Amino acid sequence: MLKLRGEERTVTAIDRLNELLEAERAGVDTLSRLFPEARGPEMQKLFENVRDDEAWSCAGLVRSIKTMGGIISEKKGDFADKVMREPTLAARLRFLNRGQGWVVKRLDGLLGETLPASVGVFLEEMKTRHITNIEACERLAESLNAA
Repeated sequence: MLKLRGEERTVTAIDRLNELLEAERAGVDTLSRLFPEARGPEMQKLFENVRDDEAWSCAGLVRSIKTMGGIISEKKGDFADKVMREPTLAARLRFLNRGQGWVVKRLDGLLGETLPASVGVFLEEMKTRHITNIEACERLAESLNAA
């Protein structure tokens, strides 16, 4: 249940999709801010790929919300500010990964619900991309700590 100004209502799948959309917008912002910190073309490419996946997720979430007849949130989370407060690039990447892991958990919850087929297929692909990006960012963070 969600309590809004004294009234209770059930959190819907559309609410959760909008929550993810706000988080993914913040992910795009985060990667755009990390891009100048890239220490070479390989790191730049990784940051571009993760940012592009976040943008792809935003577009797919908007389509999913429309498919389900929902109203699209215009908000963006404040995650980028939190990431950028971390003292090192490795710490920023690990904080980014915690956020990506949060998204994966939310996706698991949504995938357990009855959804239109196109939405379910999209959410499965979004989950796969997030897991792949978590692994790539973790490898990079480990290499930065080893350097």
